[in-house]
Amino acid sequence: MPKVRFLPSDVVLEGGAGQSIFEIAWKSDVGIQSACVGKGICGLCRVVIVSGEEGLSPYCDVEEKHLGNLYHLTRLRLSCQAIIIGECEGDITVEVKPRKSRKKR
Repeated sequence: MPKVRFLPSDVVLEGGAGQSIFEIAWKSDVGIQSACVGKGICGLCRVVIVSGEEGLSPYCDVEEKHLGNLYHLTRLRLSCQAIIIGECEGDITVEVKPRKSRKKR
């Protein structure tokens, strides 16, 4: 079973085929931002794939809609759309972007 390491918190969780990075993070207090709770609607659950990209589903149309060409430049993906594939044998490392705090008015 592959492990997913979340940076910068250095939390390591086990994941299985068919699970998204967002679903795996939801098991712990990793802190991936989301307004749609992993449904691919809000585009907020962005993570950078540091390593193990070959163990994830390909970049998809939902991500293209929210991120454009950022993936090809920065390896930025939506964690709800980055799904562990059945052939995944290695571990995956992702960097979670910090949550943006709301300014008080």
